[in-house]
Amino acid sequence: FAFAFVGQAFLFAACSAFVAPGPRPSISISGANHGTIVGNSLRTRKHTTTTGLNAISVPMNENITSKLRTKWNKFYENRIHHAQMTPNVTPDIQFWRKTFLAFFGMLIAFAPKLNVMLAKFWCFMQQSNALLPRMFRHDHWEWVLAVSCFFVYIHAFWLVDKLMVHTANKGVRHPWRKYRLQDEHALERWEQKQNSSMSSSQMEAGAVATEPPLTTPSKWHWQAWLFEVPLYMIPLYIWDKLIPRRAARIATFSAPTVSQIVSEVTCSLLLYDFVFFFAHLIMHRVPLFYNLFHKKHHTAKEVRACDQVRLSGVEEVVDVGISIWALRFLGAHPVSRTIYNVIITFLLTELHCGYVFPWSLQNVVPMGLVNGSRGHHYHHRAGKHYYQKFFCHLDRLFGYVDRKFNKKGLQEASA
Repeated sequence: FAFAFVGQAFLFAACSAFVAPGPRPSISISGANHGTIVGNSLRTRKHTTTTGLNAISVPMNENITSKLRTKWNKFYENRIHHAQMTPNVTPDIQFWRKTFLAFFGMLIAFAPKLNVMLAKFWCFMQQSNALLPRMFRHDHWEWVLAVSCFFVYIHAFWLVDKLMVHTANKGVRHPWRKYRLQDEHALERWEQKQNSSMSSSQMEAGAVATEPPLTTPSKWHWQAWLFEVPLYMIPLYIWDKLIPRRAARIATFSAPTVSQIVSEVTCSLLLYDFVFFFAHLIMHRVPLFYNLFHKKHHTAKEVRACDQVRLSGVEEVVDVGISIWALRFLGAHPVSRTIYNVIITFLLTELHCGYVFPWSLQNVVPMGLVNGSRGHHYHHRAGKHYYQKFFCHLDRLFGYVDRKFNKKGLQEASA
């Protein structure tokens, strides 16, 4: 994510340099004559204008500069609109930002010692006959790990949903309900309805309930374990059986370093997110593709963690294919690939969980560089905008952010 931060800062600086204010064209004013431009603007690269006795040379790319300035202003405006998707920085968010900063600071400070430990660990994983190294060298390792992570993450959020319902049935409001996006929007609508329906005497008497009832969660997609998961596992299983390759490939790698793992995981996420943006955009822009391949994923407007695996066959192949291609294109180390699978499965699940926790990357990473569940929740409710999964620089660059959104909630934009 440091790469994303630096890259976006570089993009801002580059755009600012391109659209730096330059001399504007003027016209010749001499006595009663005015409006005379000296020079042939069609034949020369620049034309000269005079005001009195002073001559000013004006570049011919003034129109290009104006267009670039317009594009930059639109990009900057989109950044402002996207910033509205990021909540105010609370003490909880500040705590988690400091925690993440301390974690990466420790990685940098103890990198030499960690590299020595990684060298020993890599030798153990390559040569040992213990259970974990043998599993790591097996061809099925990566997709079995991904399915296992999805199972743990999805059902962890399922337990959170169950906890919300259980406490609500007892008349207790769980503290985590303030992070639930569906409740956040329902509370807004409920307060407006209460204020409009109450009489002035009732308002003076304070005759109003303190909170709305718990909103009904969307139906849990348990069928995923009958269709989507086997569809993901069977082709990879057959591929591994026909072309066993992992053990021989692992033998060609030397021990990884901390900087190598961090850079490969980050760049793989960026590359996956970049390519997926265009595939996702095409699925929404082409009605045939949307109806055939992507409509199933948008079945539920109020998303839950299980909706991450609510995919059509073609969409699943595209999604998994982009992820595998990104890792192979970068030549990622097997350890980096393993960590990447653990991280991306969590990010994908958290993207659809329907909660915005203080420790979510959309809150921890500053400047709104990460999209997160809030933007993706809007995408499912409105059916547009925020086509990137993890980051948002492309959405801002192309204007796929909601301009009607305000901090009161998402219902006004999706109404």
